[in-house]
Amino acid sequence: MKKTYFILGTLTSVLICTLTFNSYKTASVADKAKDPTFYSDIYPIIGQKCLTCHSEKGVSFSFENPETSYQFKEAMTLAVKQKRMPPWLAKAGHQTYVDDYSLNHEEISLFEQWSNTGFKKGSPDQANTKPVSIIEKKLFHPDLKLPVLPGQRYLPNQNKKDDYRCFVVDWPYQEDKYITGFKGMPGNLKIAHHLVAHVITPEMAPVIKYLEKQEKGAGYQCFGGAVPDRLGNKKEKENFELQYPDGVKKLNDSRFWLSHWAPGMSGYEFPQDTGILVQAGSVLVIQIHYYSAFAPGESDQGSMMEFQVSDHVTKPSFNFPLTQNKWLTGKRNKSMVIPAGQKRSFDVSTNFTEIAKEATRILKLQPNKINSIELHSVNIHMHSYGISGKTTISDGKNNHETLLEIPRWDLNWQRDFTLTQPKIIKAQNFKDTRLSVQCDFANHTNKPVYGGFGSDDEMCFNFSYVSVVTQSE
Repeated sequence: MKKTYFILGTLTSVLICTLTFNSYKTASVADKAKDPTFYSDIYPIIGQKCLTCHSEKGVSFSFENPETSYQFKEAMTLAVKQKRMPPWLAKAGHQTYVDDYSLNHEEISLFEQWSNTGFKKGSPDQANTKPVSIIEKKLFHPDLKLPVLPGQRYLPNQNKKDDYRCFVVDWPYQEDKYITGFKGMPGNLKIAHHLVAHVITPEMAPVIKYLEKQEKGAGYQCFGGAVPDRLGNKKEKENFELQYPDGVKKLNDSRFWLSHWAPGMSGYEFPQDTGILVQAGSVLVIQIHYYSAFAPGESDQGSMMEFQVSDHVTKPSFNFPLTQNKWLTGKRNKSMVIPAGQKRSFDVSTNFTEIAKEATRILKLQPNKINSIELHSVNIHMHSYGISGKTTISDGKNNHETLLEIPRWDLNWQRDFTLTQPKIIKAQNFKDTRLSVQCDFANHTNKPVYGGFGSDDEMCFNFSYVSVVTQSE
């Protein structure tokens, strides 16, 4: 059976504005005053679901002062009615997700009612106590702290509003370890849009270090993930592979996605009893998406990462990427082509037998020792021509379940969608149970778009955090 996945942590803006909040229950509209007011009805919602991004410590203009946020009443209500804010891309009704910060129908109706009755303000003494989010309550106790740019400063490319830059960081342990929690702390929130941590395994660690040194300035350009963008150029690739034969493929095969930070996130622990193996001698590649449009001239200095680390976990885990390998060379083999001015859809699936095989390879497990696989999250990934996508799971008996549907794709607001209850697949059902992803694209340019790694190319992935339960010895 041909493998239909690609072991590659390729993310761009993965995972953006991942907020961690207390569940918030708005009193029913019927219980509200006939005419809602800003202080009694609207600002409590803002305080619970908007302030982590819209704050002095966040990545957007602050709503912490209610008088200031009231001045945005028309724009705010329009964004809520159009479901552009909060930027939660998952369609409701399929699954329940951890830290769902979307507004429910009742909350959206309350904004609409407030608009229709003249944006009544009320008075500050009507305001409820500001809800305190989980992100403000949780404490993250790290075992390891690593700087991303030790002693360096990076000024993003001022000729582009978006700059994707990768930095290589040594993994300090001399023995294999499991990462069980992660916290990203960008040094300058005015320009940091997201941070993704990749791992390069020991055999290719010297190669990625070599590539970093060959590019001017700190780090190297990396829109598509951990591999330098310039290797997408035919001449650059040929020159590189004169020294490292088949080097691009080996780099792609040696890397995997570890974790990420996005606006609003604090430190978070992986699902209980799970962790991702990092071998001694590995290096981390940290991709940071810088967005300088609102802060020209601002540099990054002092970006940090914190990790929770363990010698052992009962459920070793990894992020499984589902795609078609051949799509990533679409211009050469024409496997992924979106003609000028047209729409196209692409889909791929694999069964859990293949996922189990990857688990034994990546996690260094003995074959035939896997009792079950737990699927904890879903994350569709495309580039700028994506318009919608869907990830499903089927059991071989014509039963299909949607794990994630994104009806309106937005490159800037990607994230993991972690299921409140994982999907558990027993070994006897691996062969018949399939994981599938479909990606829909629209090319509004006058040139064809091909599958590939570059910013002008496209790709279709689903990333899922999966854990393995092994048989008792």
